Amino acid sequence: MAMVVDNKTRIREKAKELFMQLGMRRVSMDDIAAETGMSKKTLYQYYTDKETLVADTIGVILETNHANCESCREKAKNAIHEGFLATASVSEMMRRLNPVLLFDMQKYYPAAYRKFLKFKEDFLYKFIYQSIEWGIKDGLFREDVDVALVSRLRIESINLPFQRSFYDAMKTDLGTLQKEIFILFLYGIATPKGTRMINKYRTEPIKPLTDDTN
Repeated sequence: MAMVVDNKTRIREKAKELFMQLGMRRVSMDDIAAETGMSKKTLYQYYTDKETLVADTIGVILETNHANCESCREKAKNAIHEGFLATASVSEMMRRLNPVLLFDMQKYYPAAYRKFLKFKEDFLYKFIYQSIEWGIKDGLFREDVDVALVSRLRIESINLPFQRSFYDAMKTDLGTLQKEIFILFLYGIATPKGTRMINKYRTEPIKPLTDDTN
């Protein structure tokens, strides 16, 4: 049983690495078998097809992101600090991410894309909503903010750097784009007290809570 778990983990981690570098469509099961040092026949003992492997890999990535968000909330001093902690972790990962990943998932791997959408709606939207409420309570965000609308704008802005026309025009990595979009979002809802807090955290080095950047 331990070998099954270990081999599945090896396969999934290598698949994750290749998907992030190249996108999902360009990576074949032959590529993954070669990179793991396994035969293709062995690979299919653990994953019956590429679609299953993609869905499983995305599921694990989302679980990791869920845990990272919860860790950020536990360690954060305030809502703005929480956002900077979360963005630091996400940016490290996204600097090595191929922007075609989301497009590939949406067009060619519907099971994985459904997992992504469920994560956005069932967890991420609520997480952002609660964070904005926290900031309002502490006087960091404006009281007149429409929390539902702003939460929706924020969650949809996460997809923006993955749009090829936008990414190509910016000519920088996804991590930097996500960080800049996040900071603009904060300034848009901040009170003077919140603005001072944003400026403070912008000048301080924020380390990711995890080193899961492979």
